[in-house]
Amino acid sequence: MVAVPNPRAIAAIGIAGLLTAIVGMCLPWLRSGAVLRDSFEFAGVIQTLGFLRGQALEWLLMVWYGLIPAMVLGVGLYLVSRRAAATFLLLVAIILGTIAGVARVEAGSGPVGVAEVGPTVTVIGAALVMAAALGTLFGGRGRARENAGGER
Repeated sequence: MVAVPNPRAIAAIGIAGLLTAIVGMCLPWLRSGAVLRDSFEFAGVIQTLGFLRGQALEWLLMVWYGLIPAMVLGVGLYLVSRRAAATFLLLVAIILGTIAGVARVEAGSGPVGVAEVGPTVTVIGAALVMAAALGTLFGGRGRARENAGGER
């Protein structure tokens, strides 16, 4: 018999993932000498220096600034519909995890570069959100033990 996931446990995993992702976004992402910058400062540096100007990936900078409000919207959506919130937060987590994962891969040693801690914590948070969203979407409802008509 397949175990049916507990909706409260899944919601707790999702909330823990969202909080972990937000903390990760506020941890150091860019190392420049002795200065550490969080992901939003990192995005600002990229925008100011124009690394992505005129490229298709330039929209990612605007998306990045909207991820925390999107996560809050997803929690609010959960109060209306668990499945709609799970679908929405799955998309948010995929975007978040992809960006953080790419940054994590690019992390390295040296005086200037991508710091490891922020992207790593963000990827962990995104993975938890994805697990909770997938658990909500595909967790199932279990099998009925009796027929709907009451016959045995």
